[in-house]
Amino acid sequence: MYSEGVYFENASRHIEDSQYKVDSIKKILIPYLTNNSIELTSYADVGCGSGEIVKLLGKELKLKIKSLKVLKGFDVSPHVEKLSDEIVNFSCEDFTKSTENFDLVTLNDVLEHIPRTASFLSEVGKRAKLIVMHIPLEDCLSVNMRNLQKRKIKDPGHLVFLNINSALNLITTSGLNILDYEYSKGAIKAPSNNKSILQKITYPVKALLLFLNPYIYSKIFGISVIVIAKGTD
Repeated sequence: MYSEGVYFENASRHIEDSQYKVDSIKKILIPYLTNNSIELTSYADVGCGSGEIVKLLGKELKLKIKSLKVLKGFDVSPHVEKLSDEIVNFSCEDFTKSTENFDLVTLNDVLEHIPRTASFLSEVGKRAKLIVMHIPLEDCLSVNMRNLQKRKIKDPGHLVFLNINSALNLITTSGLNILDYEYSKGAIKAPSNNKSILQKITYPVKALLLFLNPYIYSKIFGISVIVIAKGTD
């Protein structure tokens, strides 16, 4: 589905949520880099999709980190060969089989599409010093009560359904060292979560619950988590 180009027949698929993901990642990543005096020379977004996240986040990082020179987007889908940007190079390639190493790798809503997730993460860890993951937590009441897994397996191709604990356990068992994590609270304002009338009506109640207790919110409605981990490179 991915390598054949079927999934990204529309190259701008999921592009509407790119800005909120970048904003959410910045809130945890930039302070971590600053507080630990970490310099970056290279950054890759693996499973880059439309390429919008690596473009947006790459520009933000270059403004703050002058040493950052190499920015690259990897995807096995052939649509990336048509993507172009002034500062980002795109490659139609399986990152886990590449010979390149990076100071920073991001995985944005990628893990739920990977059948052998732990081994995939382990291979990514061999090629990255720092890994930032944006992971949907879809093992929740809203999904489970409606048996949405069956639909999500077909479209958008989600094969793995995680909660906060299983997500952290998965990362740890893959051999990576978790350094920090935070719920992606900006998801509640994402365009994809504000399409239907019901979503708009329930927004105030959901926003209050998210503010009071993100964990309970994640168990009922699902959300995403951003995890910073140390690779094995």
